[in-house]
Amino acid sequence: MSGEWILFVIFLLCDLLIVPLCRFAYKNNFTYHEGMILNVHIPADQLHHPEVEQLSAKAGKHWQVFQRINLVIGLAVCFLCFADIVVFIVVWCIWLAEYIIGLYVLILAPHRAMYRIKLAHGWILESSRRIVRIDTAASAASEKSAPSWKWHLPILAATAATVFLICGMNRRYGMAPAEIAPVWILYATGTGLCLMFLLMHLWMAHYPNRVYSENSDVNLTANTLTKRAWTEGFLFASWLNGATWIFMAACFFLSGPNLPEFCYLIYTVLLLLTAAAFLLPVGLAVRKRQLILDTDPAPYYVDDDEYWKWGWYHNPDDRRLFVQNRFSSTNYSLNFGRPGAKVFILTILAATAAVLIWAFASMNALSRTDIQLSSDGRDWQIEAAGYDCEFQTDEILSVDLPEELPNNGLSRSNGLSTPKLQIGHYRDEENAKYMLFVHTDASPVLKIELEDMTIFVNSRDAETTTEWYDRLEKEFNEKEPNE
Repeated sequence: MSGEWILFVIFLLCDLLIVPLCRFAYKNNFTYHEGMILNVHIPADQLHHPEVEQLSAKAGKHWQVFQRINLVIGLAVCFLCFADIVVFIVVWCIWLAEYIIGLYVLILAPHRAMYRIKLAHGWILESSRRIVRIDTAASAASEKSAPSWKWHLPILAATAATVFLICGMNRRYGMAPAEIAPVWILYATGTGLCLMFLLMHLWMAHYPNRVYSENSDVNLTANTLTKRAWTEGFLFASWLNGATWIFMAACFFLSGPNLPEFCYLIYTVLLLLTAAAFLLPVGLAVRKRQLILDTDPAPYYVDDDEYWKWGWYHNPDDRRLFVQNRFSSTNYSLNFGRPGAKVFILTILAATAAVLIWAFASMNALSRTDIQLSSDGRDWQIEAAGYDCEFQTDEILSVDLPEELPNNGLSRSNGLSTPKLQIGHYRDEENAKYMLFVHTDASPVLKIELEDMTIFVNSRDAETTTEWYDRLEKEFNEKEPNE
């Protein structure tokens, strides 16, 4: 399976996961639940008011159409990876940004419109405003509702212990620092996610219980469902994520950096299953909790719409930094009334912007990169797109000028690749080392065989590549009589 096909399958699966999940997570916004529609408290006897019915029906229709169109567009964009990977990544990022912005517009705009309708008609129950009620029976059982956090420790320890497999792989195959760096990144990601799931488990286990009803039994049942679902989701995700990385670490140890492409495909599928392992129990618990609350004869509603009127929670008197998101009960929202929320969101936005700028700048530089070969007579250096290779004339075993890059099963262990450019560290099926600085749509290709690796390099201009070959061949021939 080619790299383009693997990229296609990975992003196709991501799109098939992202759009349905978002559609499911916010579907309750357009139906009447917990005394709200479009996340605004509306009296039950006003639910069929013409303005309420018209706005909710229109918002629900727009939501369905938006989701269907974006699912089709997201899947169609994936086919661009067969034409140009750089163009595909850029277009996919643009589509994802459009989808996220569209989600917020279709959720927040109707919410604000419904809040204006509510204020215009005075549908405010003063007795339920700004009331904070505590159910002591439910609160006392808060930490007992979740499984023990200690179940995370075995998989965290096993995942962290794969450091010995990586070190063994490094010794066995004699990898360059640039080759081993991506493996360390994967190790840090696998171990870090297990640790993150453990910390989130602890946070959820100690999170205060929410009051849904005048009936303590209903509150206890609803909160137990929520806490058990979230903590079990974190636990399942932690174990599956750890098993996923252990699988990859074993593959690296046994096969070296030149892994079969199906290993990466299996790794990606397992990561998607990790997300499903977390989301499935949460989604099922939300549905069960909703069934319980819908049949509750004594629901307890707090009309705190003024804190959500802009579409996000803003309450300076609430000491909590994270609160359950009104728009999707499967996640949590920041309290923008707290200074820490602003610092948190600005940090995230700055980091995201920096990553995007770096990614687009890198892709732009990659699309325009030029390969340079220079020499001071004895020392040679090849540079392109941040990668370089240095060697001396004495290290050269042979120089050749084939018309094209040999098709001998090379696999990239670290580097950059597009349909027109291949740069970085490669290995063949026997784990022999290569470095490529090649424009794949240009010929010929200069082949330089060294003592510890083979280099393929060329320029967009055939005459330049030939000149490089002539210079290297001359230096190589001159050094032979002296040996």
